[in-house]
Amino acid sequence: MSVKPLPVPPLEETLQRMLSAVEPLVDGAALERTRRDAEAFRTGEGPRLQAALEEFARAEDAEGRSWLSREWLDGYLSVRTPLPLTTNVGFQITGDFGAPGLGRAAELVYRAAWVHLRQVRGETPQEVDPRGNDVSMSQWECLTGGVRHPRAERDEIRRPERAASSGSAEAAEEIGVIHRGRLYALTISTRDRQPLPLRTVAAGLRAVVERDEPRETELPFGALSYLGSETAAPLLEKLTSNEDNAEIYDRISRMVFLVNVVGARAEVVEHLERCAFEVGQAWAYKPITYEVCLEDPWLAMHVEHSTVDGATILAVAGAMQDVTIPDEAALPDAPQPAAITWELEPQLRDELVARVAQYRTEAALLGVHRVFVPRLHRAELPFRISDDAAQQFIMLLAQLATYGTARGVYEAVDMREFQAGRTECLRPVTPQATEFARALLTGEATEELFTEALDAHRGWVKACKNARGVDRHLLGLAMMARKTGELSEFFDSPGIAAMRHDFLSTTSIGGPDPIVRYAFAPTTPEGFGVTYTTHTDGYEFCVNYRRDSSEDLEAFAHNLTVSAETFWGFVKGLAG
Repeated sequence: MSVKPLPVPPLEETLQRMLSAVEPLVDGAALERTRRDAEAFRTGEGPRLQAALEEFARAEDAEGRSWLSREWLDGYLSVRTPLPLTTNVGFQITGDFGAPGLGRAAELVYRAAWVHLRQVRGETPQEVDPRGNDVSMSQWECLTGGVRHPRAERDEIRRPERAASSGSAEAAEEIGVIHRGRLYALTISTRDRQPLPLRTVAAGLRAVVERDEPRETELPFGALSYLGSETAAPLLEKLTSNEDNAEIYDRISRMVFLVNVVGARAEVVEHLERCAFEVGQAWAYKPITYEVCLEDPWLAMHVEHSTVDGATILAVAGAMQDVTIPDEAALPDAPQPAAITWELEPQLRDELVARVAQYRTEAALLGVHRVFVPRLHRAELPFRISDDAAQQFIMLLAQLATYGTARGVYEAVDMREFQAGRTECLRPVTPQATEFARALLTGEATEELFTEALDAHRGWVKACKNARGVDRHLLGLAMMARKTGELSEFFDSPGIAAMRHDFLSTTSIGGPDPIVRYAFAPTTPEGFGVTYTTHTDGYEFCVNYRRDSSEDLEAFAHNLTVSAETFWGFVKGLAG
């Protein structure tokens, strides 16, 4: 693997780009205050913190990390609130795996096992980006299993220890199968960590589904994992003080992945909300729990986000589609699935039931709303227009039309072409985009304003792909301020606060295959989380919202449609 070290951007460039990002979001007084703060930082403590960060970066590079690695992971592992309501993501995926039923479920599990076990064996091929560049493979490590272990102040990532010899009896791998709120351990590999035949996988799933067990609704097996770490850590400690429970927890940790087998059909939005937020659909501290419905085409992945980002999940889902399944006979002596059940003392059970009830109340406030808007075909465009820029312009127009003002927008950009790369933050609400959008709403937009907005968006994309964004650099400088004890008021600037307050937290992985759409909790109480997807005939905006506090979902969703019509009407006018 040949990937570049993550560079530290030039200080002055970051400050200028930060001021540009702040400008559309604040009034004149706050902007002037931020400019003064930036200048004082540039001529004061900024260069010293920059030098410290550059020195730290060199040391981290030598260890195979980046200057961002540990701080970024700490940010995730320090989250104390329930992960499905904060950072976990539910991804709907595609796959031509046959008609709904056990055969399709078995094919999903086999394909997932093939991809995961390849990583366990250390045989995953080098991934490259669309330009042919090697990307960091560090995120693929989550496919080996393990668990995020909740602790009182900061969680820890625990990867399974495996037998050194592939011939060892310990080498056969297991997955966990969730069905009707219960968990079953199912052997998924041979001793040399190759997937068991598809027919054997199907027989194992059939044995689970045909068990006449009542549904566990009050306290599903994975219930504890839906509690925030501050709550979950002491409860897990109590639970695993029982030796049998400790062995169960260790067994879950070693499982390569989990799969939730859903019995009842549902609408897509209902499936998506359940996958992302409903208690018991996953072990929420496990890297990946797959989901398959036996009665409709639903396929999904519930992902714990601390060590893996969407671009890697996209690659995993794509790799599953590429698996060729051999026609093999079922094994005559395959192990049967084993039911796994916690031994709960009455007091602990009562406490868990109460905590889970609180979680369900919070989760019920989260929802998903889909908006599909038409788009012009490429042949109708006057010149090349980036789909990403077009979708961000539509969201900005909808903001202005709904609320009369623009607020901070976060767009994630894949950074895996750098060593231990994660994501950078693109700030799409530029002064140029805002000027163009306001002019468009008043009927005064020009081709020149549009071109300037496109150029500004393109400039941000290039900056982020070259590791010269703003947010991560500011995070690194603030980290150095803490490490060196040279605290700075600059990081409390009102402009920076406005920029980082993400009214819209947005992300896209391009088209609808192999990931269709996904659900996650908004990052601000009043805001929305938006995933946007390009289709041949339009764009889908999947708007995640809070029922109690997101500002005027109905109007914002309506204005996404109106804004798309306005935007494409303007573009069509340019084409003549």
